[in-house]
Amino acid sequence: MPDDTDKTAETVASNRTGTPGTPARQGGLGFSRLATQCRSSLTEVRALLQRVDAYLCATHAPDDWREDMNIILAEVLSNIARHGYAHEQGLIELEIQMGVDQLDCCVSDHGRAFDPDIMGRGAPEPTLLREGGYGWFLIRSLAHGLTYQRANGVNCLTFHVPVGHRAAVATP
Repeated sequence: MPDDTDKTAETVASNRTGTPGTPARQGGLGFSRLATQCRSSLTEVRALLQRVDAYLCATHAPDDWREDMNIILAEVLSNIARHGYAHEQGLIELEIQMGVDQLDCCVSDHGRAFDPDIMGRGAPEPTLLREGGYGWFLIRSLAHGLTYQRANGVNCLTFHVPVGHRAAVATP
């Protein structure tokens, strides 16, 4: 049975056009789509994040896309592993669609439902020296068009990361 890396390679390869073994070009970038999955352990989440970064590097995605996507996905995926599947194992599915001026992303899982509206919207108070609580602030600061739905036992979080539209996370 192939591991998740093999599944990722197969999915990306199936979305290529042109000469076999060469990436398709869309908007001068590279692969147009990445669809992959991992189990909900933090070790597998880390491996998935490394695969996403390798994919973004291979497609020559702009640095601001890569940096923002890495931060957003690290927070989203670790939240799913820690909270959505707190005492059980499950699958986390990820799809990234590369466009000319943005990356579209969909993350889905069968973990516990949550209400993103109750998550803090403001910046955490840094003087409290809290260890956690920064995740949703970072996600909301960097992701655009953030939506959450739960249907038929599936959580689905979608967002996009536009190139060149980075908002300041904190003011000096």
